Amino acid sequence: MSGESNFYIFTRCKETGLDEFTTVCCISKELKSARKFIAFAVLEKEGNDKFVIKNLKKQEIPHQTHHIEDLDLSEISFTFLDNGDNRCFVYLKEEMQNSNLQLMGNFYEPIKDMSNMMLACSGDLISLKQLEINQIQRDLYVNDRNGNNVNVQCCGIF
Repeated sequence: MSGESNFYIFTRCKETGLDEFTTVCCISKELKSARKFIAFAVLEKEGNDKFVIKNLKKQEIPHQTHHIEDLDLSEISFTFLDNGDNRCFVYLKEEMQNSNLQLMGNFYEPIKDMSNMMLACSGDLISLKQLEINQIQRDLYVNDRNGNNVNVQCCGIF
């Protein structure tokens, strides 16, 4: 990341696109202050076909140095974990500053349906060196009205 940049991860997306159940994780970098943030967010409907990103939890990514000119280029490694329940996790390491951050968002609506994932970026410079995506078969066991344990699949394997 360099300059004023944003990297977005959208999960729980429907085949038709984004909706109010889509989860959003954003890593952003400010140009003037060289501060970096990570945020959990949701999409809020505004009008008929327009959504806006509403931040639910925002955390500054810590850095060790105070030399702003050295902070323009950032190399960040992170793992984003979304199991389809009410929580999402981010494990982040800012390579040049040797700082680690773990963050959890526990305010999402659980889903049981198949979903898609979208990535987006904006700003001056975003470069992905490596991308690995895993989606696993997740089985939920819930009790039906008669108290029987019922298996409900909510994710497919690709």
